Amino acid sequence: MKTLVIGLSVAFLTTGCATLMTADQQSINVTASNNKSFEVTVDDKTITAPGMVVVLRDGKDKVVKTTAAGCDTATPIEKSIAPVFFGNIVIGGLLGSTTDASTGKMWNYADSVEISCPVK
Repeated sequence: MKTLVIGLSVAFLTTGCATLMTADQQSINVTASNNKSFEVTVDDKTITAPGMVVVLRDGKDKVVKTTAAGCDTATPIEKSIAPVFFGNIVIGGLLGSTTDASTGKMWNYADSVEISCPVK
């Protein structure tokens, strides 16, 4: 029994909390300031905006790209550190936080992004 408790404790302390508590993917709502529909691409996935794109939560910078006339061709998606990551620093220490950083799950992407399409 003691071996089981030690084994579970080690497993818990060596895995990242955000890695365990966050999903592998995140949905992001993509809209345009002119309320028109057109195709956009994020991470080689093409959707019609307005719409939802599902991205892999990997910590990499994400950019919404479009060739729609009059619109910004590249709009970055903001990302921020997931709140659960800070708890992991306290509980899991360096090893747990390193796991979260290496998997990219310490990051949350913005829930929505608006592509600027100025009216001329």
